[in-house]
Amino acid sequence: MTTPVRVPAWFPPLSLIAMALMILLGSFVWHFVPIAVSGQAFLIVVILRAFATWPPMIRLVTSMPVAHRVAFGVLIACMIGGHYTLGGRTYFPYVTWEIFPSYTYENPVICDEFIATTMSGQRVRLLAEQLFPSIVQIDRLDALDDPTHPDAKEHLARALAKAYNEQHPDNPVWRVDLMRLAVQLHPPPTETRALPSCELLKRYEISSGP
Repeated sequence: MTTPVRVPAWFPPLSLIAMALMILLGSFVWHFVPIAVSGQAFLIVVILRAFATWPPMIRLVTSMPVAHRVAFGVLIACMIGGHYTLGGRTYFPYVTWEIFPSYTYENPVICDEFIATTMSGQRVRLLAEQLFPSIVQIDRLDALDDPTHPDAKEHLARALAKAYNEQHPDNPVWRVDLMRLAVQLHPPPTETRALPSCELLKRYEISSGP
């Protein structure tokens, strides 16, 4: 006759319900801890418990050589540390590091874009996700306005233009315009313009013009 295994009192689902309730109260009711902290703490606890209690994960870790365990632990620690810097743009100025979405009430909605002009006069949008397919998502251009990286937009514009020119050597880019598009969420009743307003913020000369 086998001895029944004692399940710890904190084991899911009670522990998950308790932690979710703490997040609800602390982040949304009392506003004591931001969701970027409490939500990630919840995920970290779940991951660490999986390493400690889930048999497939335990077998995976115990089968690793000691050096591999150390490297694996360092990678996990760096991932956790990166999330808890709460200043991802300081270390990753071009990518969206946060895993939780945010919302804004700003009106109008602002979107910055790189609009390039080729040697033939064609106007094209320079999108990092198209020129570098391995990049899943890049940060908003207006979010790159960081005093610690004053040239971030220019570096990005020139990198995108170089990548575009490598793919289109017969019609390369010679100028890149940083445009700000603004869309009114609640336009006035007399507003009839359907297209967003555009404003030229910066112009980067990539090479001599035509």
